[in-house]
Amino acid sequence: MDDNVMRALQKVMAEQADRPFGDVESQSGRTLQPFSVASQQGATNLLSKASRALDDGDLNRAKAFIDRAVRLPYDHHELAAPAARAAHMELFCLVTDTLEECEPGDSRWLDAALVVLSTADDAAGFDLRDVLMAIDQDYELSSRERSRIRSAVAPIPKRAELRDLELSAAELGDQVMSILVACRAYRSRVDVPM
Repeated sequence: MDDNVMRALQKVMAEQADRPFGDVESQSGRTLQPFSVASQQGATNLLSKASRALDDGDLNRAKAFIDRAVRLPYDHHELAAPAARAAHMELFCLVTDTLEECEPGDSRWLDAALVVLSTADDAAGFDLRDVLMAIDQDYELSSRERSRIRSAVAPIPKRAELRDLELSAAELGDQVMSILVACRAYRSRVDVPM
């Protein structure tokens, strides 16, 4: 690290420590992080089991796993329900991993996403729109891919991200189920193992 940057960082840290309550906020964040990681892993594990139950055609078992994930305590460190974060990340990673595995010029990842977007219900549609907008912003895409994304998401109204919505447990469970169903549809479209 550059010496100037290091000195500037040390100065900021010293100023923070010299304020009332010192560096309580940064210490608090370090204290809460293991709980965030544990709750996120728990939600991810439960949603993986729900996905497998969906693959087996066992909707009741899938709902039971989703209900357990939704009941995990709100994560005050990440400011989100673990199930909301886990569901979004499942869809996000599925699409981005597929994109990264495609050769340049291979738009199967996008073809599948746009088919799923056109058939998904509102809950999954909003989340998939968020995923595609993040990809449009963060990835190197062809101008055609960017144009296709922007055209597809234009009619979808803006909405807060799932993690920021104030939902009842039942509403969050419905949203999570919708996203898992969309993930399943996406996998089947791009031949990703279930």
